[in-house]
Amino acid sequence: MTTIKQVLCGAAVAGLVAGTGSAVVGAQAGLSTLTADWLLAAEHVLLLGTDGTNLDKILEYAYNDDSGFKMLMDRGITAATTIAGHQTMSTPSWSTILTGVWDDKHGVVSNVYRPEPYTTWPSVFNLIEYFKPEVDTTVISGRGLFTEIASTGGYPADNIIGISGGSTSAEMDALVTQETIARILATTNNPNLDTFMFSYQSQVDHAGHSYGGGSEEYRDAVINVGANWKEILEAVAAAEAATGDRWTIIAVTDHGHQQNPDLFGFSLGHGFQSPNETSSFVMLSLAGNDAQAGGQSLSYQTVDITPTILQAFGIPMRSDFDGVPMQADQDILNGIVFPVDLKQGLTDAINSFGYPNIGTDIMLSIRALAGGAGFFLESYALPPILNYLQTIIDQDIFLISGLAEGAQWVLKTVGGAAADVLTDIGRVVAYFTGAGVIPPNDAPLPLPGSAEFTGSVEALLADHAFATPDLGDSDLPLLLDVDPLVG
Repeated sequence: MTTIKQVLCGAAVAGLVAGTGSAVVGAQAGLSTLTADWLLAAEHVLLLGTDGTNLDKILEYAYNDDSGFKMLMDRGITAATTIAGHQTMSTPSWSTILTGVWDDKHGVVSNVYRPEPYTTWPSVFNLIEYFKPEVDTTVISGRGLFTEIASTGGYPADNIIGISGGSTSAEMDALVTQETIARILATTNNPNLDTFMFSYQSQVDHAGHSYGGGSEEYRDAVINVGANWKEILEAVAAAEAATGDRWTIIAVTDHGHQQNPDLFGFSLGHGFQSPNETSSFVMLSLAGNDAQAGGQSLSYQTVDITPTILQAFGIPMRSDFDGVPMQADQDILNGIVFPVDLKQGLTDAINSFGYPNIGTDIMLSIRALAGGAGFFLESYALPPILNYLQTIIDQDIFLISGLAEGAQWVLKTVGGAAADVLTDIGRVVAYFTGAGVIPPNDAPLPLPGSAEFTGSVEALLADHAFATPDLGDSDLPLLLDVDPLVG
């Protein structure tokens, strides 16, 4: 039997159910047909992330019954969105998704990880753990960025699962999928425990960087992620059937991809402001909201993800969020429509997106180049040279190997210092182009053990488990910890 733990105030429920918004295309959103039941706080929320995945490619290659993308579209509401006017690098974009604010606030401008933005602008993990520590929070990823974010800020996620193993990003994603399924099915052993899970897939972005967003490899990666998500959604259905609990499911991508590789066969993929790069999507299947299944939102944004998750658990909103709860904001509810052909409706929305104004385009291009220079040097320019020198060192050639070892040390020292300098310069340039210039209105979360904190530090730490399963010998985890320049 469904256990309800938090309920929105009656006035808020009644007001939202009585809302009468007009639809821009298709049938009206149908708010009058909804009941207060779907506005009750969720028991389980699952956030599915896929990196660098263009919605038009999903519609072309994975809009079928074998794909979790299609299953989720049929179950919930889908929006073609754009992040034009904001950076299209992965770490800035995921930071927006996981904090609820744009880059002019969180100030993340490259893929070089720093903890400071997530202490100033707490992540969804921090906010859930501070306000509702009884919710079991989990992150499952083969990419270090998310295990880092989930560990930062004084209130880490309960279960931080850094997946290792697999020789390709597709194999890594398969391992993430199996761990996610196991965690979902495990909720049936404790139906009274609320859960939030974030599960991340990387292979589409890797295919885009290596072959371009218009390649067969990119197509195959989109199909693979759709198949993985189908397995995950089937596990959710099994858990719902076993317990009667309901799951809210949100799916999102951080940015899109250029269609063709660059001159030398490698594609930076994204980082600038072309419509293919700023392309994104949001899919929301809200627990209990069957009346809007198969709908299209004209208003969702990626910055709405964190407020939506917090609203589901009855957690108060920050006053300085840029996003809003997608299930409760009246303007967003009024923007839900039911086109006769959802695929065509989404395609039309995608085709309507363009470049930002020329000034914004130039500003963000400068920021991308300056912000990514240090990371490019450290992650792309130096490693091939260092690896070549290592092959000479490993051969133990008289005198030559010693010289190679000395050259390697110099490159690491000088190159590392140069990368740090370039990164610092990039942050300065980013600030003067508008990144991180808006301070928070809300006070920071009090740290455990501080005068403002009234909980038990011992209990807090005891409840948090950090796990890195040993899933085979592979060099891929090292690769995944060094994310592409713009991915």
